[in-house]
Amino acid sequence: MRAADIDTRVWAQRGMWGSVLLSSGAWGAGALPRGVPDGIWGAPGPALALIGATAAYAGLGLLLWSWWQLGKLLRAGAVMSKRRQWLTLGGWALPLLPAPALFSTDIYSYVAQGALAGRSWNVYEIGPSALGGPLAANVPQVWQDTPAPYGPLSVLVSRVVVFVTGEHHVVAAVVLHRVAALAGLALLAWSVQWLATRSGGDGSGAWWAASLNPLVLAHLVGGAHNEALMLGLMMAGLVACRSGRWVLGVVVLTCAALVKAPAAVALGCAALVAVAGQTGWWRRLGRAAGVLLAAVGTLVLTVALCGLGWGWLDTLRTPTRSYTPMSVTTDIGRLLRWIGTEAGWVTTPDPVTVMRTIGTLAGVCGALYFLARAPRLGAERATALGLLALVVCAPAVQGWYLLWGAVPLATVAWRALADARIKTAVVVLVLMVFPSGRGPTVTDVVGVVLGGLTILLWVAWTSQRARDAGLQPSPRPSYGEAAPLRFP
Repeated sequence: MRAADIDTRVWAQRGMWGSVLLSSGAWGAGALPRGVPDGIWGAPGPALALIGATAAYAGLGLLLWSWWQLGKLLRAGAVMSKRRQWLTLGGWALPLLPAPALFSTDIYSYVAQGALAGRSWNVYEIGPSALGGPLAANVPQVWQDTPAPYGPLSVLVSRVVVFVTGEHHVVAAVVLHRVAALAGLALLAWSVQWLATRSGGDGSGAWWAASLNPLVLAHLVGGAHNEALMLGLMMAGLVACRSGRWVLGVVVLTCAALVKAPAAVALGCAALVAVAGQTGWWRRLGRAAGVLLAAVGTLVLTVALCGLGWGWLDTLRTPTRSYTPMSVTTDIGRLLRWIGTEAGWVTTPDPVTVMRTIGTLAGVCGALYFLARAPRLGAERATALGLLALVVCAPAVQGWYLLWGAVPLATVAWRALADARIKTAVVVLVLMVFPSGRGPTVTDVVGVVLGGLTILLWVAWTSQRARDAGLQPSPRPSYGEAAPLRFP
């Protein structure tokens, strides 16, 4: 067995233990529900909260460190077998299954929306506050009276979950949502592996950049965000289109867009590639008509089966009601508004609204540009760049939104994502959010310090042991040179 293979196994195991620590710490420092009768995720005392925060940050640090080193080895030429890839993903993701919600409280909005739909109330007209009680109390105040901003397929999944668990078992509902997220992750991982292999590359690197990405583990699994289902369906649809089954691909991609609307970019890119692959205008028109029929038929049938109507089209702008510091256009607008206020200038129309409108138009134009170039770039690359253009210019941006473009990009250009600058950005995005999904507390700050010191001491200890054994703790592989950062 090569030294590189041993190294990848070591870092895979360390990442697993990091995930175990993070999951354990979530019981004291996660996004715990308030006032639920389950009694499993009760409010921790100060001592347990501090222990949980320390364990969570120590585990998160170990997980991030393992991911970083594993990517370094793969970029230099190491290879993981498909069996090792799946074992590593299971070891890093499954420990998070029984943990309380992590890094976000959005999951409680999902549960509330499922309960509303279960009562046959229109989730696109009323917010969680209509429920009252613990279900509504767990939803952040900013979303209390906000209609669901997700597609009908996402709400249907939540409705089924709440139907199975009942409204009064929030813990079970969160865990079952996470099962759905893990199913989406498995579909995503398989699709990435398939696409990367068919693109002539090594699936190990793409697997690392997409499936093992800490943003995926922290937010799609830990936070149980519905991006897991959207991305899983989106990548599976691209697989179907790449393999020539374009009808199935269009159906699956339409379903992905009915989870979250941005997946429509992938649908458009795959459709153009399918049409451009035909010879002659009549064949192209026939294929275009078939794609349109499959997409519209799936859309109408799925919306009818979900029984929620078309109100979701009116709530797509809902996320913009909350300020997100990562939105560049919103930040510029707020800065201009502050300058105008301080200078005594008339700020009508509102600079924030103006900049958000400009950003939205710029993002749409960027997506359309890459959509038009899909036949030349390929569906995966065009989808990645189009979605990244949307995210960069969007009026509301969360860290995990970047996965919309990063996941398909990993199938064709994972080495760019393995550059130290990109990896640093991923680490920063993960550390920007506290495990509780809420604002920082003294316990969080102390937990960061203690958890960080724990990892540093462990690194120093393992390094000393390696030196005593005559080994290098993190040897620089000699089986390949790292490629410079190049974007497609």
